[in-house]
Amino acid sequence: MKTTITPLCTALCLAVLVWLGLAIPSYATAVDDAAPQTISLTGNTSFDGWSNAGLTAGSNPGFPGFFTSTTAWPSAIGSNVAGSGDATLNKAANGAGGGPYPASGSLYFASFGDVPNTFGGSLAVTEATPLADLKTIVFQLEIGEAWTYDLYNHALPTLTYTYNDGTGDVTVSGVAADFSSVLVKADNGTVEMPSGTETVYVNLYALQWDLSAVNGEITNFSIEFSGVEHAQVYAMQLDQGDTMVQVVPEPSTYAMIVAGCAMLLWRMRRREMVAI
Repeated sequence: MKTTITPLCTALCLAVLVWLGLAIPSYATAVDDAAPQTISLTGNTSFDGWSNAGLTAGSNPGFPGFFTSTTAWPSAIGSNVAGSGDATLNKAANGAGGGPYPASGSLYFASFGDVPNTFGGSLAVTEATPLADLKTIVFQLEIGEAWTYDLYNHALPTLTYTYNDGTGDVTVSGVAADFSSVLVKADNGTVEMPSGTETVYVNLYALQWDLSAVNGEITNFSIEFSGVEHAQVYAMQLDQGDTMVQVVPEPSTYAMIVAGCAMLLWRMRRREMVAI
């Protein structure tokens, strides 16, 4: 007999697991496979990383729990990977039925809701002391899907920055990345949707902003994104450089690389069969 997991059942199970302090359902290999990757920028660089453990309740005592998820965070969550600078993560907004908070296995967008792609809240990564002569920012976000959605309305993170043009501060808001791609889609199981059985993934997003045309010194910036209810943030990474070099491939480029590798493997396999 086939067991069907509906969105409502999934929502209730997730809520109970979080309340009991158990891990958010996920395959360990999916979280490991979609971890942020090493970025090689040139020139002077800086780095901030938030590990999976650093985003959980165990590393953040005193933060809200599931039933108090709309409560303000007592402080920002600083980057914690070795070699990190002083960038921070904070809650920017609560969602329709709760808010993001450090749970047992991830930073979880809490809710008892069962409607896919419902606004779960917003998070912001803030850098108050950017790299001098900043020319590029690369941001990686590892986030788990809920009912095939992760970022609310599929909206990618945006950048807000302030620079001094010689006469005063100028703030530019809601800037889309110049380059973006999903570097990894790690299988994290299946869920029953109206269209049938669907795979849910832990995704690694990579975004890069080209700031070489900014006419002045950037004095601070933030990157904001919104998740759906029940989405899970597992890790993040922020890289800054004073030389603009594109390191995030565009989706079309990535697809060509994958297709090329598939073709190469097919040809190798065909040669083996001919040899036999």
